[in-house]
Amino acid sequence: MMKQAKKTNWLKTTILVILACGIVGLALTAILFFTKPSPTYATATLVFTFDGAATGTAPNGTAFDVQDMTLDEVLSKGLQSASLEGTYTPEQIRPDLVISGVYPDDMAEQVMHYESLLNFTASRELTIGAYHPTTFNVALYNNFDKSLTKTQLSSLLKSILDAYRAYFSQVYAFGLDTSATLFTLEDYDYPQQLQILEKRLTAMSDYALELYDLDPTFRLNGIGFNDISVRLNTLIDSNISRLNAELTINALTKDPARLLTQYQYEIRSLNNQLDKQTLELVKLDKLIASYEKNEIIYLRTTDALTKIDGNSSETYDRLMGRRKDVADGITDINYQIATYELLLSDLLSEDAAQPQPAAASDDSETTAEPSTETVAVMSEAELAAAAAEAERVTTLRREQLEKSISALVADSDAILADFKAMMQTFSSEKINDLTVTVTEYRAFAPSLLSGAFIKKAIKTCGPIVAVGFMVCVAAIIVSRKKEEAQVA
Repeated sequence: MMKQAKKTNWLKTTILVILACGIVGLALTAILFFTKPSPTYATATLVFTFDGAATGTAPNGTAFDVQDMTLDEVLSKGLQSASLEGTYTPEQIRPDLVISGVYPDDMAEQVMHYESLLNFTASRELTIGAYHPTTFNVALYNNFDKSLTKTQLSSLLKSILDAYRAYFSQVYAFGLDTSATLFTLEDYDYPQQLQILEKRLTAMSDYALELYDLDPTFRLNGIGFNDISVRLNTLIDSNISRLNAELTINALTKDPARLLTQYQYEIRSLNNQLDKQTLELVKLDKLIASYEKNEIIYLRTTDALTKIDGNSSETYDRLMGRRKDVADGITDINYQIATYELLLSDLLSEDAAQPQPAAASDDSETTAEPSTETVAVMSEAELAAAAAEAERVTTLRREQLEKSISALVADSDAILADFKAMMQTFSSEKINDLTVTVTEYRAFAPSLLSGAFIKKAIKTCGPIVAVGFMVCVAAIIVSRKKEEAQVA
């Protein structure tokens, strides 16, 4: 009975000691927890599911970086949306906005993975450097203002994420600015106006074809991107070509002297290019003529015969390819020179045939007038009348040309407006609430019932309770040894 009573006493004592240690540990945990409390923070999960997200490529084909969320533009709009624009600045928030990617569980194994140089298998594992996460954890801490509650932090984080999604939709979507051309056409002569329009429409046509290759099945009201390209090419091949022909035949210009200077400059520049290209072609011909291909080398070993191919054939092919490019370039330059010489000849012919009486106006750029023999027998009155008629005809032709250019601009703007509408619809299919998703909004604040306090309590109380339990066990062992000694 005595032993049973002692066992009961030791059990009660052990329980009381463990409880006391637990109470002390909880008190110490509370002191430590609230002396240096954990920051309040809000979290959310950002997920990209559009095509190319796994390779770090945005829908418009450019590389994107989720760290754009920390840009002043995004943070400022987030603060403005949360009605905190004047209270905090992007510089205050940026250090407390933490963005981390979600990686596979076997990431450590992939980091340590290497490929042997002796591994000649066709299939290779994707290396870690090529991996781009598509899911990100975003957390906002209140270190910049400890008074903010978790509700306020959640609201601010949501505003920042909404601002980032709007930024992403604007920057990484397909876009087209049709508000105005890059150049003011009226500031240029007629030939330059047509060149500007042709280059602009050609660039837009190529862009439309790129989008068509990206998604040939896309249609808006039955029209695809390839239809836009066809309509633009029609303007280039029909309208612009016709206007260029009219311009060349009638030698219409706002400033003949300036146009003559331009043509002369273009011819000199092209001739310089022609000299360089011709010299390069001569050098290539000499190099190719003296080039010798190496023979295949066979290396015999004890077990096998190894074939070693040199790279001389590849080098020779590259030289021949370069020669073809240079020859094609020379042909193109000669064509451009011939074109500018014809334009210059037409302009000089018209300028020489134009009568220049004293009464004629300064801007009388006209088409072919009476021949030199006819002018020689004409009176001053007849010359003045001929000059006036030539001026009238030239003015009418210039006005007609300007109207035709304006109509061309209007037609191209209508096509580009349709193109822009298609791109907006196309972008909305690539970037929307389903492809750029924000989920799992959560907020955490330090409290006695929070997970952070429980973890800290376990870490603090655990060692204290363990020490108390070991002390009790040691006391029990000592007590039993004493009892055994007394019995002996």
